[in-house]
Amino acid sequence: MFKRRQRNLLTYGLGFICLILSANPIAGQAVGGNAVFNFISLSPSAKTTALGGINISHLEGDLGMAFTQPAFLNSEMDGQLHLSIKPYLASINQYNFMGAQYVNKYKTSVGWGIQYMDYGTIPMTDIAGNELGSFRPNEYAIQISAAHTYQSNFNVGASVKFLQSSYGIYRSSGIAADLGILYTPYSGLTQWALLVNNVGIQLTKFNQKENLPFNITAGVSKKLADAPFQFSLTAQRLTVWDNTYNDTIFNSIEGLSSPNKYQNIFNHLIFATEVNLGPSVNLTMGYNFLRRFDLNVQNQKNSLNGFSAGCSFLVNNVQVQYANAFFQNNLNHHFTILYKLNRRR
Repeated sequence: MFKRRQRNLLTYGLGFICLILSANPIAGQAVGGNAVFNFISLSPSAKTTALGGINISHLEGDLGMAFTQPAFLNSEMDGQLHLSIKPYLASINQYNFMGAQYVNKYKTSVGWGIQYMDYGTIPMTDIAGNELGSFRPNEYAIQISAAHTYQSNFNVGASVKFLQSSYGIYRSSGIAADLGILYTPYSGLTQWALLVNNVGIQLTKFNQKENLPFNITAGVSKKLADAPFQFSLTAQRLTVWDNTYNDTIFNSIEGLSSPNKYQNIFNHLIFATEVNLGPSVNLTMGYNFLRRFDLNVQNQKNSLNGFSAGCSFLVNNVQVQYANAFFQNNLNHHFTILYKLNRRR
C-alpha cells in the first residue's frame, strides 16, 4: 500500500497529465515531422542512441540521458559533465553539453545544458540559381532542469528550454517544458517512468504558427537479480494512434498499404537491453519499430533498419560511450564522454 505522500504524488502527476491532454487535443498533435524545433527530439547521448533513440526508465540513467528525462537527475551526478558529438552527412553535426550539481540545502539536483545543431555552410542563390554568397543555418536549445526525490523511491524532475532556429533570414524562437516521474520499488530491480515533454509555444514564427513536437512517453526497465541483464520497454507518442508519416498519393502509386492496427501498436514501442560485462564495461542494444517502418523501402535491401547498438567503458573518473544506429546502409555514429569532477562535499 502506498503511503499518503506517495498517493498524493501520483494524484498530482495524473492531474498534470490530464491538464496537458486537455490543452493539447490529439487532433492537434504534430505527427510525421510536421512540427517546429524537431531537433530537440533527437537522441542527446550515445547511450540513448544505443537504447533505440528514447529511453526514460533505465535503472542506471546517466547525465546525458537526463537531458531528455529530467527525473534521472540525482545526487550521484553532482559535479558531472557530459559532452556528446553526433556527426551526420554533409557536415551536419549535433553537440550536447550538460552539467549537474546537487544542492544539499534543498535536497535537489540541478542540471543545465545546451544542444546545438550545426548544418554547415550552404550556398545562397537567387531564383535563377546564381550564387549570392552563403549562410550557416543552426539551431540550439538552452535548458535548465531540476529533480527531487520523495519517499526514497519517487524521483520527479522538470526542465525548461529556450529554443532558437536560424535559417539565413528566417528565424524562430520558442519555449518548452518537460516533466518526468520515476518510480522505483524498494527491490531496486524495476523502474517505471512517465515523461511529458515539449509542452510550449513559438515566441516568434517563420511564416506561420507551428506546433512543437509534443510527446507523452511511458517506460519500464527490469534488471535480473542473478544475471547481468537489464531489459527496457518504451512506449512513445501515446497521444497519437497512427504516428507514421503516411503519404497516401505515394502509397497509391507504389501499391503500398497503410499500417494495420497491429503495426500501429508496435510502431509506438522500443525494446532495449543492456549487458553488464563488469563494473566498467557495458554493451547496449535497441530496436525501434517506428524507425524501421519509416525507413524500409519496398523491393530494396533494408539491412538493419531500426536496430542500434553501443558500448561504454569506465576509466577512473571518465566514462566513454559509443553507439551507432542503422539507417539503410549507413551508420549513425554517436560519441559521449562523461567526466566526474573531483569535488569535496
